[in-house]
Amino acid sequence: MIRIGYVGINTELPTASRTFRLAGYSVGRMLDTASANLTALQQILTWNVDHGIFLFRITSNLIPFGSHPINRGEWKQVLRDEFAKIGWFIRDQGMRVSMHPGQHLVLNSPHEATHESALRELDYHETIFSLMELDFDHRIVVHGGGAYGNKAKATRVLVARLLECDSRIRLRLALENDERVFTAQNILAICQESGIPGVLDVFHHRVLPSLPGKGIREVIQAFTPSWAGTRQKIHYSNQEPGKVLGSHSSQVNIDAFSGFYQEIHDLDLDIMLESKDKQESVLALRKAFPELK
Repeated sequence: MIRIGYVGINTELPTASRTFRLAGYSVGRMLDTASANLTALQQILTWNVDHGIFLFRITSNLIPFGSHPINRGEWKQVLRDEFAKIGWFIRDQGMRVSMHPGQHLVLNSPHEATHESALRELDYHETIFSLMELDFDHRIVVHGGGAYGNKAKATRVLVARLLECDSRIRLRLALENDERVFTAQNILAICQESGIPGVLDVFHHRVLPSLPGKGIREVIQAFTPSWAGTRQKIHYSNQEPGKVLGSHSSQVNIDAFSGFYQEIHDLDLDIMLESKDKQESVLALRKAFPELK
């Protein structure tokens, strides 16, 4: 069975990513904005269930300045009940959610301040899942980071820092290949060494290919053991015509997806669509391929 989902916002509903300028920060404003974002998230999740969509990526901007030192974490206690209600809904409906910090999160940076910022960011994301009382099937997806002039050394640093992470964070992580530095082959090797599952980004793999001689089905299956019997997750998107190579398309190209789908239709996969039209691509693909969940 293949399930498809989408990322962050629903274009028909209020955003769960409201924020404000750092210069205007106050605890009260942060809590009010965060509460409004949680209300919006519940509306999105309810809409998803009503439309049979059970795979979703929660925005990293749920709590304004959630990992910034200015935020002392009052939201963890004040909004505890709101998080618990959302978590109950996710569990009750059998949904699977994830979060995906931006590429500013760099675990293997040689700069200590950047590394410390990455750890704060991971702690923030993991705290959201913990407050929702979600198990480790709900993942935080991160990229490998930079090469810093010595990719072999950068890889060793990444593996070491992954293994050093607190277990509550390490058990929540999944690694994704990118389109500039860490190929699918690189990430697969890191997953095998660290014991962390790997999310194959199909689009990134096409921009920065690796594993020569393997078709996309074989590449996906190479990552399957890293998931240790749980449902494997991948990312899918297309190139936006006329834009710089690596730019995500406004919507999923149904013809392109059809060719991809023919290769993998019998696998058990959760596919996160990374298109700018969000839920619209999910609905369009399910109309074209009614067997998709």
